[in-house]
Formats: sequence, C-alpha cells, structure tokens
Amino acid sequence: MKALLTTTVFTLVPGEVTSLSLHAAQRLFVEDAKATDVWVTRENDSEDYWLRCGGSLLLRRGDEIVISVDPRATRPVRLALIAEARRPAATVADLPHFVFRAVRRLVRGTEWTPGQDQVTAS
Repeated sequence: MKALLTTTVFTLVPGEVTSLSLHAAQRLFVEDAKATDVWVTRENDSEDYWLRCGGSLLLRRGDEIVISVDPRATRPVRLALIAEARRPAATVADLPHFVFRAVRRLVRGTEWTPGQDQVTAS
C-alpha cells in the first residue's frame, strides 16, 4: 500500500497572522524558519504551540487554528500543511472535540436561512 500525501505550502512574513479551518486531519510543518518564530493556537485548546524550523503539529479534522509569526523574526517563514489520503482512526479522546464541532455546526446553521433576507429600498 502506498501512502499518498497532499501538501500545501505557504509563506508568512514577520508579524503576519492568519486563521485556518481544517476540513481534514493534517500536519502543520515548519519548512523554513530561523528560530522559534511560529506561534499556533487552537480553538478550545488552552495550550499555545511555538514551533521551530523542522517542527510540526498534528491538527485534527475540524480544528480552527490561528498561526502567527513573531514580529521580531528576521525573515519570512515557510509552512506546509500535509494531509494523508487516508484518515487516522478516531479515538475516544476525540469524542468531546467531535461533539463540540457538531453542536457548533447546528448553532451556525440557525444564524442565516437562504431566501429569507429582507431587502428594503430607501
């Protein structure tokens, strides 16, 4: 069996902040950075993660993360999101995360209903 990988590479400049919503389990890998330049935080996770060049963080399906680069970094940082074609098996430890995501989708689904927008001319 051959493992197929999908890789998305992107660059962030010092001081840049971006957020990502993941639709599949992926690994965030720091391809090029001079020091501890990359900070990652996940929604509903009290831990903060500082990554060095060559460091990585396993992200679960449904994670919403914020990535930022230290403003004191001397150069841009190159990151890669690496996803395997097959999904890792879910464990009991993932259950609270899945329940939270399901409830959140239900709540978001009630915020707006297509075709019921009220438009008025002034």
